[in-house]
Amino acid sequence: MSYSKKKPTKGLRWLIASWVFFFAVGAIGAGVTVNIIKKPPPTITAETQTPEPLYGTRDGRVFAGNPEMSRDWGAGDLDFKPLDVPLAESTQEFIFYLSYGYYIDFPFVMGLIQQESGFNPKAISETNDFGLMQINACNHGWLEEQLGITDILDPEQNIRAGLYILRTLFEKYDDPEKVLMAYNMGEHGANLLWEKGVYQTNHSRKALTYADGFRKELEGDGN
Repeated sequence: MSYSKKKPTKGLRWLIASWVFFFAVGAIGAGVTVNIIKKPPPTITAETQTPEPLYGTRDGRVFAGNPEMSRDWGAGDLDFKPLDVPLAESTQEFIFYLSYGYYIDFPFVMGLIQQESGFNPKAISETNDFGLMQINACNHGWLEEQLGITDILDPEQNIRAGLYILRTLFEKYDDPEKVLMAYNMGEHGANLLWEKGVYQTNHSRKALTYADGFRKELEGDGN
């Protein structure tokens, strides 16, 4: 599958500008300062001697308890490539830029979504998890209060909620499998396993396997 660089539409650029304006006004009014550092996810080289790719990292910002990403993404400056998955390209692009803003790997997020919902935006589990990123009902109240999420099955609102949660977990845990475990079963449930020396589950392994496959696809090595 061949890809070409696609710049966001005029409407998307206008929407991004609007989000940035309202975020700035809200942050000033609340006395909150969030420094936006425009830099791509870290490049893994031989010098880093890192055996596994970094799916997300600390970058000096703290979002837990603060407003969400301003979405000042430098839209059009990045090389967005859609994946061959059953999800609209516009939705993938939204995920791509928001992942970049939160300093989290796009393939990592897409791997998590594949594992959580199979890219079904209307998925509702037996344990009351909703949408693409399977946001549990126990989180809906505070997400509405803090982020203004009113329709958890709306793809973009669901993604905003899921990535905000994911980012706050990356602020606590350096290990991507611990992040995935905490995301999937809650921090309390994950801690019970960590106390027993268990640091990966079938869920976390599958999500990372999907993520690595998506990375290879984007690099042109998917076949």
